[in-house]
Amino acid sequence: MFVTSLRLHARQALLLGHCFTLGAFLMGLLLVGSVAQAESAEWQTLKQGNVIVKQYTAPNTVPSVEAKILIAKSPETVWTVVSDQKTLLSQERKVKRLQVLSKTGNKQTVAFTVLMTHLLPSFNYILSQELSPPHSLTFHRVSGSFRDIQGSWRLTPADNGTKTILSYNLKLDPGPLVPHAMILAAVKSDLPSFMRNAKASINKNTP
Repeated sequence: MFVTSLRLHARQALLLGHCFTLGAFLMGLLLVGSVAQAESAEWQTLKQGNVIVKQYTAPNTVPSVEAKILIAKSPETVWTVVSDQKTLLSQERKVKRLQVLSKTGNKQTVAFTVLMTHLLPSFNYILSQELSPPHSLTFHRVSGSFRDIQGSWRLTPADNGTKTILSYNLKLDPGPLVPHAMILAAVKSDLPSFMRNAKASINKNTP
C-alpha cells in the first residue's frame, strides 16, 4: 500500500513537471512570437520608407531620442559617407557650420554651429567622435553650448547585408539656461527630415 502510494505520488509529480515544462515552452513561444511580430512591424515600417522615432526616458536621467531609416545600400557603402560628417550633413539646413578640427586614427574632433529652433539663437559646440567602421560613430561633447551631448550613428546590416538600417541616437542635456522641453520637442520634430536628408546625402555620394 505504501509503495503504491509512493508510485502514485511519483507519477503525479512527473505529470506536474511535464505540465510546467510544457507551460514554459508555450510561454517561450508566445514571447518569441511577440518579439518577431514587433520586429516585423518595425521592418515593414522601414521598408515603406518611413522614419521611426522613439524617445527613451528612465527615472532621474536625461531623455534620449532615437531615429531609424532604411537605406538600400550595404553598411560598407553607407559608412563611407557616415564617417565623413561634412558630406553626411551637407543637406541639413540647420547645420550652419561643420569643421573637422583634428583627426588622429579613429578619433576626430568636430566643431558645429546648429540652429535648433528659430525661437533660440544658434548653438556652437565641439564634439569628440570615435569611428568604428563600418558599424558605429559615437560622440560626446568636449566644449561649447549645452551641459552634455552624447550620441551615436549606428549601421545595422539588413536583408542579407544588401541594405542598412541607419540609426541616430542623441542624449542632450541643455543645462539650466535653456528650456529642456523646447529643445527636446524641436529635436524630435526635426528627426524625420534630418534622417531623410542624411539618406539623400548617402544616395547622392555613393554608387
